[in-house]
Amino acid sequence: MSVLDWIAKWADYSPNKIALVDLDSGADFTYKELHNRANEIVYLLKEEYKEGDRIAVIMEHSINLIALFSACQRLGLILVPLNYKLSSPEIFDQLKDCEPSLVIYSEFFSSPLSIIKDSFQTISLADFHHQVSQFSGKQILELDEINEELPIFLFYTSGTTAEPKGVLYTNKMLFWNSLNTTMQLGISDDDTTLSILPPYHTSGWNIFVTPLLHNGGKILMLSKFNADKILYFLEHRKVTLLMALPTIVQMISKCDGFAEADFSSLRFIISGGEAINKEIIQRWKIEKKVDIRPGYGLTEAGPSITSLHQDFNTDKANSIGKPNFYVDLEIVDKKGKILNNREVGELRIKGNIVTPGYWNNSVATKNKIKNSWFYTGDLAYRDEEGFYYLKGRVDDMYISGGENIFPQEIEIVLNLHPFILRSLVIPMKDDIWGKKGVAFLEISQEITDKEIREFLKDKLANFKHPKEFMLLRNFPVTGFGKISRVDLKRLYQQQKQKTNS
Repeated sequence: MSVLDWIAKWADYSPNKIALVDLDSGADFTYKELHNRANEIVYLLKEEYKEGDRIAVIMEHSINLIALFSACQRLGLILVPLNYKLSSPEIFDQLKDCEPSLVIYSEFFSSPLSIIKDSFQTISLADFHHQVSQFSGKQILELDEINEELPIFLFYTSGTTAEPKGVLYTNKMLFWNSLNTTMQLGISDDDTTLSILPPYHTSGWNIFVTPLLHNGGKILMLSKFNADKILYFLEHRKVTLLMALPTIVQMISKCDGFAEADFSSLRFIISGGEAINKEIIQRWKIEKKVDIRPGYGLTEAGPSITSLHQDFNTDKANSIGKPNFYVDLEIVDKKGKILNNREVGELRIKGNIVTPGYWNNSVATKNKIKNSWFYTGDLAYRDEEGFYYLKGRVDDMYISGGENIFPQEIEIVLNLHPFILRSLVIPMKDDIWGKKGVAFLEISQEITDKEIREFLKDKLANFKHPKEFMLLRNFPVTGFGKISRVDLKRLYQQQKQKTNS
């Protein structure tokens, strides 16, 4: 039994303990049943596929997908979860890039896959499981030790600002990320998480799913986002840990049953992906006695990199916290010189949680990984107490009228306005200033540009004020729930064209 085969270990230690629950169907798997299902998949795949082959999947998260993950890990195959919300040509481009030996797709996504079926070996999820069922009851196979250096996942970055790249995620990363997460949050086999994030993003696997498999916990799975259902299951299934984007946290708090809901079992909500409003943190803390812990992560590392302890989530509300136990962080200038406290520079990361590189893209790998340090492209600073703060992307910082301007600094102030739910400042070309800041604002009530400028007047230096404001009732989001900068820029250009026509 491999030391990295956590499912096999728990099937031996606690075979009858519930590992996974499908909340849509009510089905559940014990650790023994999950181990056996993975073994059946191994029997199906072992003769035709070899170590390093890619198995691409176009499906929602499920019990059977986790069993497939376990089988791939045992055989040294690379699981490639693709974003099923992409168009067929976009999916096709990613498949061409990773060249999978097999594509498994859910029937729900079969209709737009005609161009894919002609180029790749494909099988529907139903047919795949029919073939797997032929090996039911087979003796557990004794396989080689799982190699920690081998990739287990290939994740494509979300592509909110650029073309997606395939990120290799190894068994070593899996282990050390789980260890970091466990130590920060005190995870044990008593913990239960509600998995609501999609499988095509590292957070859908490695915030709580794989750490709980490591610790022998219970994973409740909900395939489609529904705020009311999430609220119900948080309360009635005694969930102890939840990973949720700020948008999702906000939507849950707007549900009709929020005020009466009993979240006494919920130890933490982990939030990431974008900044979370201080008022949301305080509301959950005061009204529901639930601590929200913001953190920072990347597809290329962790994703458990930093965490803000609950004792500081109001006093240090804008911070991403401190680095996890087995992570080194530094802030450096363009020449790689380590900067002092309060000096803004690029955040770089070192540790066993860092990717070995990008699939089929040595140029991007060399640009990002230098002397074992991963250069994140994020601007940050550290205060005197060792807490880290993001200032935006290196590419986002812009010079306007000769002054360096950091969008996130402006966003933090804008978010203090009672009518502004969220904000995002994006630099745009400007004939006079070189670059100008355009503030996209998600608002709860109508507000004028004049009122916003008046609000900013004594809170930000005048040169930092955005030159334009674009008011929205809802931000466009990616499939993962992040604000889509691509769509915002498109909306801005459309608005400018209307104004000029």
